[in-house]
Formats: sequence, C-alpha cells, structure tokens
Amino acid sequence: MTSICIIGGGPAGIMAAIFASKNPENKISIFDKGIILNTILPTGGGRCNLAYAEYNFKELAKFYPRGEKFLYSVFSKFATGDTLEFFNSIGIQTYTQDDMRIFPVSDSSKDVKQALLKQIDKKNIKKVFENVIEVKKTGNCFKVTTDKNTYSFDSVVIATGGRGTGQKLAESLGHNIIPLKPALSSLITKEKSYTVLSGISLKNIEAQVFFENKKVKTLSGDLLFTHTGVSGPVVYKISSYCAYLGFDKTKPLKISFNLVNKDFEEFDTEFLSCLKAGAQKDAANILSEFLPKNLSYKIVENLKINTGTKAGQMTKIERGKISKTVTDFVLHAQDVTKGEEIVTAGGVDLNQIDSKTMQSKIVEGLYFCGEVIDVDGLTGGFNLQNSWSTGYIAGNALKQKAS
Repeated sequence: MTSICIIGGGPAGIMAAIFASKNPENKISIFDKGIILNTILPTGGGRCNLAYAEYNFKELAKFYPRGEKFLYSVFSKFATGDTLEFFNSIGIQTYTQDDMRIFPVSDSSKDVKQALLKQIDKKNIKKVFENVIEVKKTGNCFKVTTDKNTYSFDSVVIATGGRGTGQKLAESLGHNIIPLKPALSSLITKEKSYTVLSGISLKNIEAQVFFENKKVKTLSGDLLFTHTGVSGPVVYKISSYCAYLGFDKTKPLKISFNLVNKDFEEFDTEFLSCLKAGAQKDAANILSEFLPKNLSYKIVENLKINTGTKAGQMTKIERGKISKTVTDFVLHAQDVTKGEEIVTAGGVDLNQIDSKTMQSKIVEGLYFCGEVIDVDGLTGGFNLQNSWSTGYIAGNALKQKAS
C-alpha cells in the first residue's frame, strides 16, 4: 500500500487524486483548509469554461504566456480531446460556443463540481480539512504537518494554486520559485476622464502595446471601460503578457486601441461621408454611429471640440483629430487592479519539474500540478486545461509508480 498526500482540493489536485486512485494499492488523502473544489464555482461566470476547442496540442500551448514549451509534453498526453472524453465518462456532456470555448450542457459549475466529488467519494479518497503548514522529507518518508496534526506519506502532490501557499512549501524543499505576479487583471490608467464611461464595452478591439518606446505585442479582444481604467479580454491578455515588465506611474504601458478596426484613411473617408449625409446633426452624434454614444461625446469633449458642432460645420482639422483618436486611442496603464487578478503568473520553476510525470527533479516522490507551477494561460478555459492535464499527468505517474 502506497500512501499519497495531495495538498490542495482544487481542479488539479482532484484530477491527480482520481487518476492515482485507479491503482487500488494507492491510499490517497486530500488536504484542503477550505471547501473541496470551491474555486471551480465562479469559473466561466459560474458556467465552468472547461476547455477550449483547439485539438492540436502545440497550437493549444500557444495560449500560455508562460509554460508553452513545457506543455508540449503535457498536452501530447492529455489535451482538449482527453478532457472532453474524461468529463463525458463521468456524466458531464459538453457543447462548444462560436468562440471555441467549451462548457457543460447544463451551464453549471455546480454540476461539474458534483460529478468530480462523486468520483472522489466512489474511490474512498479521504478528505482532510486541515491547513498544511510544513512538508519535510526524511529518508523515503514525507512528514506533513498541519495546523492540527503531523502525518507520514510515501508521496506528496502540491496542487495549491497560484496564491503562494504551495510555492512556499516547494521553496522550503529546495525549489526555485519564479516571483508571483498578477495576471489576467484589469488595468488602472493614467487618463481619468474616461472612467465616467464605466460599463461601456466594445467588441473585438485591436491593441498595440508599448513599453519604454518599444513595441511589446499586438493583441485583440473585447474592451471594457471601468471606474479606474480598462478591463475585458484584450486587457487581460495585455496584463498577462506584460506581467514582468515592471510598469508603473513613472514607466507606464502605452496602449493604442483601434476602436473602429479601420485604419486612419479608411475611417476618415467613411466618417466624412457620414458627416456630409447628416450635415444638420451634431458631429458627436454622427460619431456615435461607429461607437457607443457616451464614448463618442466624451472623445469629442476631450479633444476640446464643441459637442454641439453640426456635422456640416466640422472642420477638416477637427475631423482629423477625431479620426486619429478613434484609430489610435492611447491610454497609459500605471498598474494592475490589485486583488482582482484571475490567475497568478510565476510559481515553481519548470526547469525543476519533469514534464512527463510532474515529479520534482530534486525531491523524489514530490509532484506538482496546476497553477502552483510557473504556467498560466489566457482566458478561455486554458487555466482549467492546465489543471486537468497536469493533474492527470501527476496522478497517472503515481498510479504507475505503485504498480
């Protein structure tokens, strides 16, 4: 009989437990200080975005700002198709949206949680609601100390997520930790005049990102104005790819949004045509044919153009300023919105983990999976896929190890 301690009752830890339990010789205990799988409930807006419909594992790995090459090995063994097959086998049917995100047919994270818990209970996996504060290895035995007791195990899986607890345990066992940074975050901008537009959104906007006068990335996605700056999928991508740039008030990110997805000449020509056709209307109202009304009026106001100016009276210079602004809408991001990040960049150094087994290269019998490692994905089911896949790899390795 092999005793296994899994620290962390989130998606990755549960997957590791389920697959390790396929060997009846494994005696498994899951340690969690809170409620098992509670972190899965808010995912996908409560609908649980299980995966993303990219079935080529190398293409799938491109959606991870950190960990792409490491995931080649992981995803070659367990990727999108395997995830869907697994969930189908435990009674969760899925469907794919037009944007390629995959959800359970019930659109309920609770159903996913219950299906996974049913598997845990079926295998008689022990749930221990205690907070692990220390892990030590003496000979072939791991001593796991909680806030209440000390236990002995043959193997340990750290699957505590990206908040720092598991990283500290790993560091105490000799591992290098890549500093943790917020990722998939809203951004706080220098420009405060647009914060009155909080709640206004635009679909599929392209953004070019610059830092210290160097172009960093071109990204696209939906944009949302907030009371402190900007958010939405395109901003989440920006915050992830720029997590380690060290931008701040003195060195902000410069972000150029193309609000109309047209170049200057194309938009200016089309805008002029609309101004001529509606000569008696307010020019700002004509602009609202391309953008949300409140945003249109705010842009005109910020350019110090009278919002009551009639379309037929607008000068070429004024029109040019508007056309330039909507095709090159510049904001300066000074910080991320603290505490609202969806995931954390950084974690256990991938160079110290065997991607074929998720076992530590420096401590035999110690495994990692999920967001505790230096892997983070974009929005769209990618961070759950990391958890399903690395959890499977760790669990399967432990299943075989006990054979």
